Amino acid sequence: MAKRWDGIRISIDADPKYLDALRAVLAESTSILGLDEDETAKIALAVTEACANIFRHCYGGQPGERIDVEIRFETGLFEIRIADYGEFVDPAQMKGRALDDVKPGGLGLHFIHTVMDGVEYRKNKWGGTTLILQKRIEESAAAQDEFGFDDLDAD
Repeated sequence: MAKRWDGIRISIDADPKYLDALRAVLAESTSILGLDEDETAKIALAVTEACANIFRHCYGGQPGERIDVEIRFETGLFEIRIADYGEFVDPAQMKGRALDDVKPGGLGLHFIHTVMDGVEYRKNKWGGTTLILQKRIEESAAAQDEFGFDDLDAD
């Protein structure tokens, strides 16, 4: 049976000013797993881009709506679930711009798919979208021992 710790749940207002707090939670989470600063920055970029897309496209840039983020730790897998309360949009309808079209913005989907090993969009029970981002990680015996992960299945 896989060792599992269900992780962290955080809700933020759909406002970019709360992204620094979310990035701090992500940084602490990735440090538990022994990921380096470069990998942490890439994951934070993917999550930030996903939240920016929710702000802009789901909530029309209006603060006051909620975004729920769940960070899960599993043996060999780091997973982030980002849920909104807007209307579900078919992933086939999501279009990023071409990489050779040099201008600011529009590359969020590209970053998300480049950085993460798994990207899945699901309609959630509120009618909105839950984005599931997965990153495969190498197990670090030192990190597991330091944080007591080996003791979770004791008894």
